[in-house]
Amino acid sequence: MDFVVYDLETTGLRPGQDEIIEIGAVRSEHGVVTATYHSLIRPLCNVPDEILQLTQIAQKDLATARSLSEVLPEFLAFISGGRLVAHNARFDFNFLKSACEQIGQPLPTSSDSLDTLVLARVLLPTERSHRLEDLANLLSLPLETAHRGLSDALTTQALLCSLHNLALELPLLTLQQLERLAGMFSPLTATWFGDLAEARMRKYGTVRPQGTSQVLDLVYSARTGGSQERSADVQTKPDGHARTEGDSEAEAEAGSWFTANSPLGQALPSFEVRIGQQQMVDAVTSALEHDTHLIAEAGTGTGKSLAYLIPAALYAAKTDSRVMVATHTIALQDQIERRDFPTLRSVMGVPLSLAVFKGRTHYLCMRKLAQENAGADFGTPQGELEAYMTLMRWVVDTPAGNREELAFTNRLSEVWHRVQSETETCIHKRCPFFQDCYYFRARGAAYEADIVVTNHALVLSDLKAEHRVLPRYEKVVFDEAHHLEEAATKHLGSEVSAPQIAVSLGRILRDGGKHGVIAELSNRLAEATDKNGRSETVLESLREAALDVRAAVDEAFSALGQLIGPGQSELRITSELTLSLAWKAYLGQSDRLQDLSAKLLHHADELEALAEQQSDSDLGGRMLDAAGFVRELTGRLGTLCQAGSAGPEWVVWVEKSGYADRPFISLHVAPIDVAGILRSTLFETKDTVILTSATLSVDGKFDYIRERLGLDDNCAHDVEEVSVPSPFDYSRQALLCVPTDIPELAGMQPEQAAIWVADSIFQLARASQGKLLALFTSHVMLRAVARALRDPLQSIGLRVFAQGVDGNRAHLLESFRQGTAGVLLGAQSFWEGIDLPGDQLTTLVIVRLPFAPPTHPVTAARHERLEQQGKSSFWHASLPEAVVRFRQGFGRLIRTTADRGVVVVYDKRIITARYGRAFVRSLTGVRPFVAPEQDVIDRVAVFLAPTDNLHNASTSAHTN
Repeated sequence: MDFVVYDLETTGLRPGQDEIIEIGAVRSEHGVVTATYHSLIRPLCNVPDEILQLTQIAQKDLATARSLSEVLPEFLAFISGGRLVAHNARFDFNFLKSACEQIGQPLPTSSDSLDTLVLARVLLPTERSHRLEDLANLLSLPLETAHRGLSDALTTQALLCSLHNLALELPLLTLQQLERLAGMFSPLTATWFGDLAEARMRKYGTVRPQGTSQVLDLVYSARTGGSQERSADVQTKPDGHARTEGDSEAEAEAGSWFTANSPLGQALPSFEVRIGQQQMVDAVTSALEHDTHLIAEAGTGTGKSLAYLIPAALYAAKTDSRVMVATHTIALQDQIERRDFPTLRSVMGVPLSLAVFKGRTHYLCMRKLAQENAGADFGTPQGELEAYMTLMRWVVDTPAGNREELAFTNRLSEVWHRVQSETETCIHKRCPFFQDCYYFRARGAAYEADIVVTNHALVLSDLKAEHRVLPRYEKVVFDEAHHLEEAATKHLGSEVSAPQIAVSLGRILRDGGKHGVIAELSNRLAEATDKNGRSETVLESLREAALDVRAAVDEAFSALGQLIGPGQSELRITSELTLSLAWKAYLGQSDRLQDLSAKLLHHADELEALAEQQSDSDLGGRMLDAAGFVRELTGRLGTLCQAGSAGPEWVVWVEKSGYADRPFISLHVAPIDVAGILRSTLFETKDTVILTSATLSVDGKFDYIRERLGLDDNCAHDVEEVSVPSPFDYSRQALLCVPTDIPELAGMQPEQAAIWVADSIFQLARASQGKLLALFTSHVMLRAVARALRDPLQSIGLRVFAQGVDGNRAHLLESFRQGTAGVLLGAQSFWEGIDLPGDQLTTLVIVRLPFAPPTHPVTAARHERLEQQGKSSFWHASLPEAVVRFRQGFGRLIRTTADRGVVVVYDKRIITARYGRAFVRSLTGVRPFVAPEQDVIDRVAVFLAPTDNLHNASTSAHTN
């Protein structure tokens, strides 16, 4: 197929208002470039500086370029008769169309374009970025200069060839399905996939690929992490465990793995004996053997994951029982699964298995995907069709069917709710995909594993569901345990928003009744040979009830939104507010929704009964899906209705965000105190619960974490403690600085404060040659500093990477890691989980001490309770929480024994306030260097100079 690949550079993002300043294009035949076109275009208005910086186009070159009316006819002649290709084709075509209208020139080609961005999202579903430069790097494509017309066009042409070769390796049936779906929004894209299907038949023949369902036309991976024969009926590991004599022998055995001559020491080239790691091994082994709980703080660099994995593995192997490991982040799960456990298993002399198990909705239901794919038509929005194409491509390769593998777009997130695995809609052995079901594979592996790795949320959901979610266990390790209270607050409570209910309703009825499971079932029943009038009656009643629910939900959320005044983003529901007219209006809709929920559940029961009578198992399964969708909807409606009946142990609040004309309203219910719940459901029911993190203590004590989680004197179980210091020598490796001439930032407007902060960061960045991370507690301040800092840094060859401005967390970190000299600005999520060892990060700025806003409804409710108990909410809650957060932020700097770096705190309270000493004392071996800003900058430059100056700088810092 022959194409014209083109790229436009513009002054902005708005066709009709912004202008084209450069055009680049190539004609290709059978993948070979046959002609090129390039021209700059003189704009009528000034070009923004950020566009000039991005494109590296000189203003003087634009001033002497030809006008749009001169260039465009020439370009249109070049593309005449060609099939257009672009990366993000809609953007380029809209600008081209607008330019043609501006000079009165007709477009000589169809608006249907081949979009390499869409193709890349479909064919590379697990890649986190589909930007042209990132794809060029991934696929080793030539990219002379990013964001230049001809260079980007040439790269896009090379990308199209690479995507062609990737697609050619897909199964024939998958290509045919992609052709069918693409044909509903782009005939050119459908032709592209159709040509690939024909080419594949010529190359491989027409043999039906192995693993293809004859019924549902879906090709999927048959690879598993374990036996394909495992199902819901797998045998579990024994719940009891055999006691052995000589617990000290168990500790000695575990500890022996951490000596220089151990198999582990031989397997890891960088292995070093760490006394702290051995101490933690002994403590974990003792807790497992003696059925005690353990709080284990292990400083950064201790190697705590191996320090609990090895005792857990030895215990599981010896007692033929299961140990659960729960993390807060996916990154740590990946580390355990892909790095730590494979190393451990390679050196242990006994068979050992590990399984990663997530919540059910994290797994794809292939039956639902096949159903949704088959039901797509010309009325389905293009974004949804692209999402189905992405999933159809993904199932060819994915061994796990786990949503974390995918790079999610908004449409894909919406579609996922329709294809996720769920208990309510599972038809078990009647499903044609049951043998290879992703969820049952993962469940079977978890039931047979020695160690199961999951997350805090799923363990808490298991507690909430009375242990019906996870395989039975008596021993559990919570890593990243400083998040456990937050996770418990969220997952033991509930929340609901208008968009969430809209998604649930959309599964049942959407697009004016044209789509959704009701429309699908109505169409299928109309075509069925064995018609059942009762089924059609139930579906019609369900449709009417769903429409009534939509109206009532809109009114309920509208009433809740009226409670929140101008400028507010959240509001706690108090007894005074329940007297307002808006609250009474909400209660009225709540009563109406409870009646409608009862009707919906009745119809769900009828659908399930009718499904059992269906001779067509596929149609019966879809009716069960409909019943399950209804039950999910009523569950969310129950959350929306429960706010009016929440007891005194719960806090209820409303949040509002978005735009004034399109507000996003959500309702939240959470326990005020999770300590009692965790004590009764977790700590008093499990033999051993191990809590570990680098930051659990405050001022050297665990009183704060004990009280917040229910491990205080009210807990009947034995609880041990161990605090293992970091192997890092912070007195030598880290310098903590506090400028004394900092203005009072809290009393200034964000734009004013940003000027001072930006100037100081600029000075530090120049001294450290970039490699700087600034942590903020306010997104408003972060954005203001980014604006003030961008041009000055640009003048010295440094870039700004600002969270929420220049990209998301993952993209910013990857760009920063790639060695581009710059400054990274981050808020909440950057305070932890950031690993930038060595020279990647040498300077850390903490703009404000991380005190949580006391106005958040849960925080306010907990503070009120503390005050009622005669305790200071500041000393018992705000300060300990801020210290833990501060330690997490500080921990971003020193990641290895060879690192060294500087922390600069722009909050004088750390040295002037009485409580400031708690922050300093939390950093073992670190004493602050307190001096005027210029002296701090000079000291930073000396400290970060070559190693010869390190000793003198460190010694000097300790004398101040």
